[in-house]
Amino acid sequence: MSKPITIKDIAEKLNVSIATVSRALRGSTEIKKETKMAVLEMAKEMDYHPNLLASSLSSKKSKIIGVVVPTINRYFWSNSISGIENIAYKEGYKVMIFQSGELFNKEVEIVETLANSRVDGIIIAFSKETKDFLHVQQVIERGIPVVMLERTCKNMKASKVSTDDKNGAYTITKHLIDKGRSNIAYICGPISLMVCRDRLTGYQEALKEAGIPFRKDYVVEVEDFRFEQAGQALEKLWNMTVKPDGILCFADILAIGTIHAAHNLGIKIPEQLSVAGFGDDETSRFISPAITTMAQPSFEMGELAAQIILEEIGLSGESCDIRTEIIKPEIIIREST
Repeated sequence: MSKPITIKDIAEKLNVSIATVSRALRGSTEIKKETKMAVLEMAKEMDYHPNLLASSLSSKKSKIIGVVVPTINRYFWSNSISGIENIAYKEGYKVMIFQSGELFNKEVEIVETLANSRVDGIIIAFSKETKDFLHVQQVIERGIPVVMLERTCKNMKASKVSTDDKNGAYTITKHLIDKGRSNIAYICGPISLMVCRDRLTGYQEALKEAGIPFRKDYVVEVEDFRFEQAGQALEKLWNMTVKPDGILCFADILAIGTIHAAHNLGIKIPEQLSVAGFGDDETSRFISPAITTMAQPSFEMGELAAQIILEEIGLSGESCDIRTEIIKPEIIIREST
């Protein structure tokens, strides 16, 4: 394997100092334009790649943001990451992306790895297993800024960007009630997640306001956000003596799984059963019937999280105000209700 090209190699080739090459590569205005162009052309010709670790040691900034999400194969998370990268790259930052796979131990290992790799900041969405947040608190105490995205911890002193989940669930449940539905079920994710509990609260408040009794057996908790589990949840609900006439799903992926299972069971949507989702995944508008949902501006939420982490990084350890940004979702009414 050939030895990596260094700035010393470029300097010797052009018969200039190492300092001149370094300034040229940094875009310094202290050297002549012609010299800068010669250095850049030679660097390209010699296939030079900067040593980011060495640069971070000298500048005390790695120019890298770590991002930890449960999974990248869901629209909300992938779109949020796009928003983070959009802002980060404009500011000269790279983004390191990790997925916890909804596993607490893996999340802890990732956070420790990022902190030891000297990233300048971390944006994190907690796994469904995370109940102890000490690993993130320790990172904050080391002076590394942390921003929580969507899945947050109320008691942690760190900035957060999340959806107004309670009011979002209230709004879409009220929509189902306004459509004449009175036996409304809720297919949700793990109740250990605060976001699931917040949407459950919104759902309950809408029922209470309409004078509809809350039925605990109408709340079906699934372990994973998968089509198959939503289908199993619908089968369980449809076997009840009093069948639901409306279902709120925690996420659009569960709504899609519910509709697919309803087709297999011969249930007409929305005539017999109205189905609503949450998130406005791209696929939700293209299936039949298209899904009524609460749209979350995931790209913009990612951008906002990146803006906040960059602001906190820029303060270089100085005390800064903790920000809590609650983003209001918007109801999108389609054919499924």
